[in-house]
Amino acid sequence: MDFRIKNHRLRAGTSNVKFVASPNVGGELKPRFLVIHYTASGPDADIARYFAQENANVSAHLVMRRDGSLTQCVPFNVVAWHAGKSQWIGTNGTRYAGLNDQAIGIEIENWGALNKSIDGWITWTGAVVDGSKVIEARHKFGTPAGGWEVFNPAQVEAAIAAARAICTEYAIEDIVGHDDIAPGRKSDPGPAWDMDVFKARVRGEADNGNATMVVRTSSGLNIRCGPGATFGLLRPAPLPDGTKVVVHEAQGRWCYVSVLDKAENPDFSGWVHGDWLFEG
Repeated sequence: MDFRIKNHRLRAGTSNVKFVASPNVGGELKPRFLVIHYTASGPDADIARYFAQENANVSAHLVMRRDGSLTQCVPFNVVAWHAGKSQWIGTNGTRYAGLNDQAIGIEIENWGALNKSIDGWITWTGAVVDGSKVIEARHKFGTPAGGWEVFNPAQVEAAIAAARAICTEYAIEDIVGHDDIAPGRKSDPGPAWDMDVFKARVRGEADNGNATMVVRTSSGLNIRCGPGATFGLLRPAPLPDGTKVVVHEAQGRWCYVSVLDKAENPDFSGWVHGDWLFEG
């Protein structure tokens, strides 16, 4: 997947991505930061169309669906209303307040935090989420442990590609979550989004510097949504013997990996037990 930017619009190949204009914008933007959000919505919601309503009073530059498809709502040189009351300290020590004036925002379709009930994992709307698509985790800023919808691999890969294009085009100092710039007020993108791995891959560190390993087990290796056997399966079928993966990080004996396709490009990412990974 390869994106580039022309005239402050995101392009895939020779065409711009779909554009649904939002009227909820400010003045000129010279972006310093990239902010990752989740939409807190299900697959039936059309957040880009919602942003197109003036009475929504909110917008973001990009909206990503669960299949990884992107819609642009605001040009990258125009202020969008996605950060609200927020602050951050730049790499030069400057304190910024009101990150709308400093940041590009990407909204990723995801329910976010979930509650557990006798029916399973429940969203804020009462919808039930498949348990295989949920991890249990505590938010880094102290939110009690609970359920969080995992992000689809297609979303992660598309976000990495879009972020690379944005960071290449603009002088982006840092990539942050909405929860980083508004702690206590916001929880997105939450613990289901591995920001450290995301930033490393955007910078090219994970792709260029991490180890390529091979799955060695005749029965196949399960790939999960989190680092442990209690986490749901990311894919119903195990990774076959001989599958090549790139290892990005480890928690104990569990490894976060990107599975390589036949062309040895990253296909999707998840957690596997490291005892079944060997040097190729």
